[in-house]
Amino acid sequence: MPPKKLQVPVKIQKKQRKPKMRQRIVVKQKVNRNMPDIKMPEISGIKGGLGAAGGSGLGGAGGIGFSMPEIKVFGIRSKGEKVFIALDADAAMLKDELGGLRAYTIIKDELTKIFKSLGPTTLFNLAVFDQGTTKTLFPRMVPATRENVAQVEVWLDPLNKVTKGMGDKSYGVKTLGKSGVLIKSNGLAAGKIRAPKRDASSSLNWYTPAAFAMKEQADTVFILTGWWGILRYTDKEFPEWTEANRNRWSQRVKEGKEKLAAENKARRAKNEPPKVIRDDHFLIRAYFPNQYHSIRRPEPPWYSYTPRDLAEGLKLVRKENAPERSLKSGLSKKKKDSFSVNVIYFTQKNETARQARQIAGFTELARRSNGKFSSIAGLEAIQNSVR
Repeated sequence: MPPKKLQVPVKIQKKQRKPKMRQRIVVKQKVNRNMPDIKMPEISGIKGGLGAAGGSGLGGAGGIGFSMPEIKVFGIRSKGEKVFIALDADAAMLKDELGGLRAYTIIKDELTKIFKSLGPTTLFNLAVFDQGTTKTLFPRMVPATRENVAQVEVWLDPLNKVTKGMGDKSYGVKTLGKSGVLIKSNGLAAGKIRAPKRDASSSLNWYTPAAFAMKEQADTVFILTGWWGILRYTDKEFPEWTEANRNRWSQRVKEGKEKLAAENKARRAKNEPPKVIRDDHFLIRAYFPNQYHSIRRPEPPWYSYTPRDLAEGLKLVRKENAPERSLKSGLSKKKKDSFSVNVIYFTQKNETARQARQIAGFTELARRSNGKFSSIAGLEAIQNSVR
């Protein structure tokens, strides 16, 4: 038998193949980011915004903002959920050149109509001021409900009202109806604006109610006034007033009052309202214009507030009293704090250099405060503005 071959078992290891890398292709889906134009359904039964969602007395509350009601005051249109109107009751609003007390009655009646036209969800307040005093109807802004608006007419009715036999000084804030809140200007001075001193022959006039409106975060403010006012301050002492000029001044004041009394006596006999003159300075200017500057009390140098000073003061008061805004969802953007201060200036037909300066000042103030300016000259123009 042939010999067998020796067989040794050999284990053969197969080479493992490396896995092939698959190339994955990812397709980035194109997203159309153009959002469709979504129109909100019209909400019926709501007139005049939703700023009063929290009830009465919400001066610092913000409106929901679905709509901004429009208000028109003597030709000026503005929008806002919180409306504040400041009415001048000083003698400058009662001059014969403006139409006197008759014209003022028209202005009061028009304001009452304006407040009645507000929607019940609009917040409002009314201030009446003169050279040294400011009063508001409510402590804070309230909804324009029928009950609240009814108080406007009652409060304004006796203000500068023409009555039989009325006195020469029967005008100003003191003639308002009962109720009302006295507003002090001390806490409203800001920036370059200083709180007035009693012996400084100055006041903050229309600035006080406007600053109070800013403190209440009003959306739109209307100032109805007949003059710029004595808006100034001084750190200097008054120069000496000679005895001779002081005596002449006293004599002219006495004679001026006699002339005014005689003129008003004749008016009362004709059932006409009296002529109104605010103080001794205007009295002598009216009856002794050529002597006024030579005998008046000398004054120190004054710093008169510019429209820019006053506009910045109002903005600072608003900023310092702004409420802390709550956190919002990512869907809404930060709401810009927008407001406007509008001025209606009642002046005479034959404009003087003094009136021209005041018009320029109020125009700049309104421009710097996102508002509008309008001047109305004389009784006929006032009558036409409310038709």
